[in-house]
Amino acid sequence: MKKRVVVIGGGVSGLSAASSLVRMGCKVILLEAKNHFGGRIHTVKIGKLPVELGAEFLHGESQTITNAILAAGLSTHAIAENYQIFQQGQFKHMNFLDKMSKIIHRVDIHRRDCSFEEFLDIQNLNIADREQAVGFVEGYHAAQPRHISAHSLRRGESAAERMPSTKQSRINEGYGALVDFLEREIQTHGGKLLTNAFVEKVRWQPGRVEVAFRHEDRKISTEADAAVITLPLGVLKAGAVEFQPPLDDKREAIEQLRFGNVIKVIFEFSGRWWPEFGFIVAPDEVFPTWWTDPRGPVLTGWAGGPKADLLLKYSPAQLEQFGLKTVALLFPGRAGKIQERFVSAHTFNWTDDPCTRGAYSYLPVNGLDLPKSLGAPVAGTLFFAGEATVTDAQTGTVFSAFETGLRAGRELLATIADTSPLAVLPPQKVS
Repeated sequence: MKKRVVVIGGGVSGLSAASSLVRMGCKVILLEAKNHFGGRIHTVKIGKLPVELGAEFLHGESQTITNAILAAGLSTHAIAENYQIFQQGQFKHMNFLDKMSKIIHRVDIHRRDCSFEEFLDIQNLNIADREQAVGFVEGYHAAQPRHISAHSLRRGESAAERMPSTKQSRINEGYGALVDFLEREIQTHGGKLLTNAFVEKVRWQPGRVEVAFRHEDRKISTEADAAVITLPLGVLKAGAVEFQPPLDDKREAIEQLRFGNVIKVIFEFSGRWWPEFGFIVAPDEVFPTWWTDPRGPVLTGWAGGPKADLLLKYSPAQLEQFGLKTVALLFPGRAGKIQERFVSAHTFNWTDDPCTRGAYSYLPVNGLDLPKSLGAPVAGTLFFAGEATVTDAQTGTVFSAFETGLRAGRELLATIADTSPLAVLPPQKVS
């Protein structure tokens, strides 16, 4: 008998888990609360140009993601990793990522763990280097330096260096094209995909799961032999989905793992008017990081961690005005071009999204084992995936989310009993 599996959460980890399970003959239904799949991948189109309101870059070379991109018939382009620091009206070129890597490599994993802020306190760094290191951890990791584990930063850096390449790139067709491919793969192999499915309760016992959810003003339940849970950490922290019995073994990990904020603003223009650049880091500005896209005339501004926290109270229109003021400050001699060629703006505040409640996770001091605890299967029935469950500290990356989905699928296939009393039942209304 085919095993029935319900996957909760249609981000890339849920999609990868569902895709692998249907290929192995499981009967899979994937439930996603949003009206589209992808989770924290959110690609919109400006004409033919894909614009990423969520995840944008391929961080290094993950073989699993590379294989999926090739299977989908997609292509990539390398990112020009030239950085300029902008302060007091002046630009300074800098090998920024190498500089940050050298600082993080000073972390001694044989000594007690501490926060990154505490680690910096004992380093002999000048003021500028310290400020840049703080800004890097706040922006790149969406983290509070006083909370994030120094050991986790070193572990993540070392894991990245073991990859075939640490260079960043983009999918030419956009991350959304990869999501579309995974959707098609699941449907081609008989899986069922359901959006606008708000899961409210998961009742479980060994070998049996019942998931109650709302869909189009109806209350529905579906039964399965097992479930793969790929809910974002922010949703788990909020207790938005009730588990019966409760996930007592997961409580410590859910409470202690940190979840950072990110706000993006993307400006579309009728044509490029700015000098070519890769990344600009403007630590004193509301949106401290900016980059271009060779595929079209857009500028992207990014605020992560504490910088994003300061912006949570503002409306999209206000955020757009803050961003435009920063652009005018960066290019004062071309201010007229901003108004002349401005077409539209797109913003996304990931904390405001009730289906994510933040951007991505990071590890607290002495928290290296928390992702493993969060990701551990429960009674051979509940399996967990998502970027917060990655064990090499490379949280916040699409490839980590993708790989944890595959891992959860393997764990499920290895542990589900071959004899299940459950028949494969269609979704039923809850009485």
